[in-house]
Amino acid sequence: MDITRLTQITDLHLGIDASATLGGVPTLASFEAVLQAVADQGRGSDTLLLTGDLASDYQPEAYQLLNKTLKAHQKQALWLPGNHDDNTVMADNLIDFPAQTVIDLGAWGILTLDSSQPNKPGGHICDQQLQHVEQGLKALAHKFVLLAMHHSPLPVGCAWLDKQQIANQHQLYELLSQHGNVRAVITGHVHQHSDGHWGDLPTYSTPSSCVQFKQFSEDFALSEQPPGYRWLDLHGDGKFATGVEFLSDFTLHPNLDCASY
Repeated sequence: MDITRLTQITDLHLGIDASATLGGVPTLASFEAVLQAVADQGRGSDTLLLTGDLASDYQPEAYQLLNKTLKAHQKQALWLPGNHDDNTVMADNLIDFPAQTVIDLGAWGILTLDSSQPNKPGGHICDQQLQHVEQGLKALAHKFVLLAMHHSPLPVGCAWLDKQQIANQHQLYELLSQHGNVRAVITGHVHQHSDGHWGDLPTYSTPSSCVQFKQFSEDFALSEQPPGYRWLDLHGDGKFATGVEFLSDFTLHPNLDCASY
């Protein structure tokens, strides 16, 4: 049986050069460590799915650095924006990785969605994106669909982060339910691993490639957990397997006294 293998990496927060950090962790170094861990797992040929906050603040240089790094590692990559990104700046600078939002993978398709809104950390699906979902699901009508977006439609148990989940989640869910071919939803943003169900849809958040947010915290706090990523195996009969891996040998520790990001 054919299996499509993907690796999701999210919340890179790259800066203009290798000196940029988040919570005391150099973000380029942590991203490259994740790429090495993916290769060591035997998944180096996976297509990467980069689910937002690729830059720390939509700097062109950050996307140029990402483009250069992906090319150096000979990667195939799909991407979507988060609340720290700008879709136009991304497209202008990820020159070797043109934007794709409806992707045909044979038995499966990927639909990517922009859940960000200008100058706000929380998620919202604008009317244009809802139309994109409608059109994309029609284009992938005879396939199993993986939906990827940055923000979570579900609470994760962190009071401060749960205020940032997708505000009009019910509107999006109703649209997805009408088509019936979405098999799973993957997200980023929360810098932590969670598995849940959004109605009938299995929904997963994925750890950041740099620092993690402390689980079940009322206010902003960092965790001691190292960088991580998610792997996905999409089977031709519509079944799938997925799991999260944390780096076991990453020696650069976050500053737990960091009060914000």
